[in-house]
Amino acid sequence: MNLQFRDFDEGDLPVIGSAMGDPQVTRYYGLETTHTDALTIAREQLSWYRALGAEGEGWWQAICLNGQPIGAIGAYDRDEDGDSAELGYWLLPSYWGRGVMRSALPQCLPGVFQQLNLHSLVAYVEPENQASIKLLTVCGFAYEGLLRECTRRGDDYVSLQRFSMLARELECSTGLELQRK
Repeated sequence: MNLQFRDFDEGDLPVIGSAMGDPQVTRYYGLETTHTDALTIAREQLSWYRALGAEGEGWWQAICLNGQPIGAIGAYDRDEDGDSAELGYWLLPSYWGRGVMRSALPQCLPGVFQQLNLHSLVAYVEPENQASIKLLTVCGFAYEGLLRECTRRGDDYVSLQRFSMLARELECSTGLELQRK
């Protein structure tokens, strides 16, 4: 699969809005907003992606197929030491089940680790999100355990499974030597 990765720009607002306005996409995405208008939410997301990058606190890339954005992948919420961050991603539903994220994640991980100079990358997944659990496992993330009812989604508490990957594990699986700053 010939995927490309690039920074998001203003022209991508309709795609971001389509994704953030789709309950299938946001069901597990953890979108936090008071807005209901998809374009407003898209602007909010684009602003967040840019602010994370400008502050060195994260890095998000558009996943493109034939030059068109179809999803996103990135890291955010760096820890206090700055050597670990949380992985996030989303994909338009019309591309689900085609192996896009299975291809995108391994391609993008070296850039995420290097751009943010990370020692580890973590992912928190609701137990019902079997597609993400399978994706992370297949891509070499280690299951660390279940955090019981550790966060809220609306009025309900949800449990999260924690997965992680260390920089040295990525180096072993890809044969790449990451350049740490």
